[in-house]
Amino acid sequence: MNTQRQKMKMQQKLTPQQLLLMRLLQLPVTQLEQRIKEEVEKNPMIEVDSEPADEMSEQPDENEYDDAPENNDFKGIDIDEYYDDDDYSYRERLETDRNTEQRQYDFSDGVSFTESLMRQLTLLNLSERDRTIGSEIIGSIDGSGYLGRDTQLIANDMAFRSGMEVENDEVEKVLKAIQTFDPAGVGARNLQECLSLQLHRREKPDDDTRLATTIIDRYFNQLTNKHYASLMTLLKIDERQLNRALAVIRKLNPKPGWGREEENKGAHYIIPDFIVTREDGRLAFTLSSRNRPQLRINSEYTEMMQQLSTRKSLNSSERETLNFIKEKSDAAHWLIDTLDQRQNTLATTMEAILKYQQNYFLSGDNSELRPMRLKDIANATGFDESTISRVVNEKYVQTDFDTVLLKDLFTKAVVTEQGETLATEHIKEALRQTIDNEDKSSPMTDEALAEALQAKGFRLSRRTVTKYRESMDIPVGRLRKELNSNTD
Repeated sequence: MNTQRQKMKMQQKLTPQQLLLMRLLQLPVTQLEQRIKEEVEKNPMIEVDSEPADEMSEQPDENEYDDAPENNDFKGIDIDEYYDDDDYSYRERLETDRNTEQRQYDFSDGVSFTESLMRQLTLLNLSERDRTIGSEIIGSIDGSGYLGRDTQLIANDMAFRSGMEVENDEVEKVLKAIQTFDPAGVGARNLQECLSLQLHRREKPDDDTRLATTIIDRYFNQLTNKHYASLMTLLKIDERQLNRALAVIRKLNPKPGWGREEENKGAHYIIPDFIVTREDGRLAFTLSSRNRPQLRINSEYTEMMQQLSTRKSLNSSERETLNFIKEKSDAAHWLIDTLDQRQNTLATTMEAILKYQQNYFLSGDNSELRPMRLKDIANATGFDESTISRVVNEKYVQTDFDTVLLKDLFTKAVVTEQGETLATEHIKEALRQTIDNEDKSSPMTDEALAEALQAKGFRLSRRTVTKYRESMDIPVGRLRKELNSNTD
């Protein structure tokens, strides 16, 4: 028998203004400016003052950020919450994530990489059929300059989509022509072919180039695995000759599509949200005025709304006008109030971070970074962790020594054998120094690195060492192997 029961529960809902604040908090200054521009275009009640706002300065109290050792301890820190876990599944998540945005770079003259290849295609004396095949091939070349599809698959796709029956040999022939385009190495199907194309294009190659070409064409497997002794035996050469050939190979471009990456993607300017200054051992910061443009309510529309509101009777058109103005007026006030709240939230959060990482901002030394979590700053400010996360999202802070991504200041902790609590930057620096000082003819394995760090007082597993090494873009031991560099 069905029964009906009443049930009471409390549910918290965010107001429209709170939702707007959450959205605006996570925007960096460039995106915020765009968002405000869109709102101004949509809402006639909002006007932008021609005079820029003064930068909002958050000056510390007299002794607030003084270099006081007694304020630099780790009181209130729960060490267990800082420990790194050895979750190695992050590599699988990175490898299987298909949502990563594909980067496309344009040349500095405004011509994209694909357009540049298409222009070169038009200069070839090709039949209309071969030109169509060439267009299909170029459309399959990725941003790195590599052909992303098998030639047989290209032929099949052309038959399926356009009804054009194409043999694989025809695609291969046109591909060979495209592989003569600039930049050298474009249209390759793998790294070996990419490097080989660049070497074979050399005019009047010297002995070192010819040897490098032989290594790439015939002994690429031994090269990638750094089996140098085997290479010297197979090629009947000495170490000095091999070193010179390797020097030629190192100068080749493994990603020809990104060979002019900086020009292709254009100049990238970082606009800091915060500017930190230090003077006489004291810190202060300002917020960029671009975080809070001077907005005001349109006085003409406000006067019109007041006049309509005082009338006793309105026709349908006037009521519609009044409702429209009221709606836009509410939205305008919400935006202006929310921008003020955003400004205050940014300032409060940065003030807490500045206190927490005082030594780092005074010295500019990464080793001075304290372990810091979102929870620590949330506790210091009274905000939720989600709010802190939005504040630090894509925000930069400009200092006397560098412009830093705010999120990079949040680090986990490492505990030494002596019980000292250090940020992960310390362990990374120790790892880097250990690798820099290793015997490059016989590089250390990750297990050996873990033992070396253990001797320095760091308790780390091999998997954790591997995770740190990979995050620093340092290859495994066998790929760090080098020959003696004496090439007199």
